[in-house]
Amino acid sequence: MDPLIKSAQTMQRYILNHTFWLIPLALWTTVVGISFAWNWNELDRHSREIAANRAEFVFKMVESVRLWNARHGGVYVLVEGETKPNPYLEIEERDISTPSGKPLTLLNPAYMTRQLTYVVEELSDIRVHLTSLKPINPDNVADPWETRALQAFEAGSERVQGLVGQGQDAVYRFMAPLITKKSCLKCHEKQGYEVGDIRGGASVTFKAASLLTPQYEQKWNMAGIHFAVWLLLSGLTLFALSRFRTQMLLLKAAKEQQDRVVEQRTAELSQQVQDREQAEEELRLLIDSSGEGIYGIDKEGRFTFINPMALHLLGYSDADSMIGQNVCDMVCHTQTDDKASGVEVCGLRSALEEGRVAHSEEEYFRRADGQLFRVEFRSHPLMREGELLGAVVTFADITERKTLEEKIWRQAHYDALTKLPNRSLFHDRLNQTLLKAQRQDESFALLFVDLDRFKHINDSLGHEAGDQLLKEVARRLTACVRDSDSVARMGGDEFNIILTGIANREGVERVAGEVLAQMCRPFDLAGTQQCISASVGIACYPDDGDSAAELLRNADLAMYRAKQGGRDRFSFYQPSPVESSPTGK
Repeated sequence: MDPLIKSAQTMQRYILNHTFWLIPLALWTTVVGISFAWNWNELDRHSREIAANRAEFVFKMVESVRLWNARHGGVYVLVEGETKPNPYLEIEERDISTPSGKPLTLLNPAYMTRQLTYVVEELSDIRVHLTSLKPINPDNVADPWETRALQAFEAGSERVQGLVGQGQDAVYRFMAPLITKKSCLKCHEKQGYEVGDIRGGASVTFKAASLLTPQYEQKWNMAGIHFAVWLLLSGLTLFALSRFRTQMLLLKAAKEQQDRVVEQRTAELSQQVQDREQAEEELRLLIDSSGEGIYGIDKEGRFTFINPMALHLLGYSDADSMIGQNVCDMVCHTQTDDKASGVEVCGLRSALEEGRVAHSEEEYFRRADGQLFRVEFRSHPLMREGELLGAVVTFADITERKTLEEKIWRQAHYDALTKLPNRSLFHDRLNQTLLKAQRQDESFALLFVDLDRFKHINDSLGHEAGDQLLKEVARRLTACVRDSDSVARMGGDEFNIILTGIANREGVERVAGEVLAQMCRPFDLAGTQQCISASVGIACYPDDGDSAAELLRNADLAMYRAKQGGRDRFSFYQPSPVESSPTGK
């Protein structure tokens, strides 16, 4: 028997037997189930990623404060109120007095960081805890979860994080190790630590409800969508199998009733026409009810059909007015200006001419009113016996998604108060400037600006006045430089400036002098005029360093030299204390 005939008979037997209909249903169930499981895991992964990024950001901020304190050998503060000498800090000159007799006590990194964590916990739901397996302070004793994390660090782990608890009591916990540095030995050398040892960790804890509640809603929505898709696919499959079975039974009956063959054949043709019309109607309904924009074009790029969603997204109301119009003239756009793109740069048109599938994750389409909007589109060519007939294009409006992604990126790279680039974006710009200067043999300058008397204003007038001062400082600093330069807030009252393309030191001195002049102008704060000044340290590439870290360090040293010289001045970095002398106002 011919294999094709045998295969057809086998297929007929499967379709006629309802039991075998379970096979395609099981296939759809498997496909939808895999998609459901993958999307479920993606939601969990996304939530964990958001929580991890938030916790790691808090950890890095706390670690930065701790490291800053350690590098400066501690900070002396006035003994008053809740600020008492640290009973667990046993070093010389822990407690001193000013010439006027005011008592001062030294805050080591751990003591200062712990007080900072109290403020963080008071202002938010975030709890930060410094701990160790060998704590000096009993308050730093690790809880069971932290103990396991510290043991994991000793075994080689770099991070420990996860969801703890269930329901409304669930919290997200994150912990990273604190590595012993040379500046840490001042307090911890007697415990036997050496440079590079893991001497403890910092844990970050916050409630997970704000992350879990949206996730639950998304999971329910996702489950509903997958169930609807499964019902649609299963229904269409059963409908098709049912139609095939009906046709097969009709053919079988026609063979058994030869005397009615003509009548039966006529009935079959009539039924086929109805089936085709019904299939076309169902396809039209499917396209018209799609949540994506769909339109067809011929090989000349002219519209052949367009569904209601595409009309809505493109701002048109009449499909007939678009049929026969060229897609590149009405819709396609690859530029963000208000000028129409030429056919030669239209990715959709080039894909059509080459007869290939096209997919763009971000393209610009033009609405009827001329407004551009972002879309993701796919184009599939229509071929008949090797001849290109046209293409079917599907697209979706991704404007909201892209806007949200850009907002998240800006929040991660810009200071919320001053709207200046933050530490992360500044380091990226500094590295890019350094690479460009190395390639093109150029020079640039790094200015480290530290405000004088900021703490006095912040303490006397309040944090709101301090924030107002920082915003005005940011505005004045930005006005002092060119668009090609960069101004960033590094934290607290510290700002950095990158001056690119400098020809000589005179240009740097002119900008530094303008910065000092702007800082000396009175500030209107809380209904009063307040005066501050600034100390500016300057490091130039390549004279003062050939790496970002070295330039930052040398600019910092130059800034402290300016402070030691009386403040309200700038100072270029000098490689030797003997050779150095503050330069500037």
